[in-house]
Amino acid sequence: MAIAPAGRGFEVLGVYGLFLALTTLTVGLRAYCRLRIQKAFGWDDWFATLSWVFFVLHASFAITGVHHGTGQHAWNIQPPSVLPVGLKFWWLCEPVYVLSNMAIKASIAIMLMRLSVRRSHKIILYVTIIITEIYSAFFFFLFIFQCIPSKYFWTRYTGGSGSCLDTSIVVAATYGYSAITCAGDIIFSILPVLLVWSLQMGRKEKVAVILILAMGAIASVATIIRIPYVHTLADKDDFLYATTDIAIWSCSETGLGITAACCAVLRPLFRKTLVATGFLSSGPMSRMDTPTFASQGNTKNTRRGYKRSSSSEWPEEEVTLQSLKAHGQKPGKDGKGFGTTASVWHPDDEEAERDAQAGTSPLGAEIMVTRTRDVTRI
Repeated sequence: MAIAPAGRGFEVLGVYGLFLALTTLTVGLRAYCRLRIQKAFGWDDWFATLSWVFFVLHASFAITGVHHGTGQHAWNIQPPSVLPVGLKFWWLCEPVYVLSNMAIKASIAIMLMRLSVRRSHKIILYVTIIITEIYSAFFFFLFIFQCIPSKYFWTRYTGGSGSCLDTSIVVAATYGYSAITCAGDIIFSILPVLLVWSLQMGRKEKVAVILILAMGAIASVATIIRIPYVHTLADKDDFLYATTDIAIWSCSETGLGITAACCAVLRPLFRKTLVATGFLSSGPMSRMDTPTFASQGNTKNTRRGYKRSSSSEWPEEEVTLQSLKAHGQKPGKDGKGFGTTASVWHPDDEEAERDAQAGTSPLGAEIMVTRTRDVTRI
């Protein structure tokens, strides 16, 4: 039977309700932006959506748990038969919490991977995400099988039979999980600086893009705040009350991660809204529906944006630039350009698109990219 929320249960309800609303809104906006505006729904978007699905399950279990004693002292939970049910829903929260975090970190890593040009940056991303995901998988199974059978986690208080690992092992593993995920978030927040700072953009533009890309790592703040409360996992006598802060900051960690990662890719939607409301003039520089093409027949490493031609023959128009490796060149050292070239391509010319994908430019001209005006595919 369910009981009325009491004690700190109201705090848990408030936090989960807030992040359920925020994540649902931002994931919905992300899907609209990708599908309707950019018409490109990538693996990072799928992982972000999957993370949200797991988070909804996590929140559902947590909210149900509040109606079965979460946030209350054990001696205040009446009738006592409700306590094991509350522990069951607390147990159900943990696996989907880990899965949700694994998915959103994969989403962030894929987004940064798409923008990476240097091999060293990609290696850092691969190593970081592999270590994070492997340890997360280990922690996932450790939590599920900490008690044999698993249901002994909550039936041990009602005469059930089974055995559990020493709580010190679970606490130590949780500290390790927090440290590794936090380190990964910090790396994900530093890499955007390395990715963007060498680009030919104004300082303000660079800072803006860096902040947008680094938003996905904001979850580390909640992870750090949660660390001092990890020891409460060893409190067997008053578990549902003692671990209230764990529940609150675990929700905040995942909720912030999903919300920030989705906000990081909403720039085209914001720009389109500003144009529609008259706060931003429309024109070539505000068009969002830029088709993607790669001059080498490979669209995996394309970057979408607005480039200015150094030739007066061509006006400013939308083009897509293959990564800096497109023509086997490295960024220029004179500070005046990327040191690579890109063929001008008109988005309305279907024949040009076919030729471009075949590796030839229908316009028979190449331009030096000297300035990135906007980055819309982040």
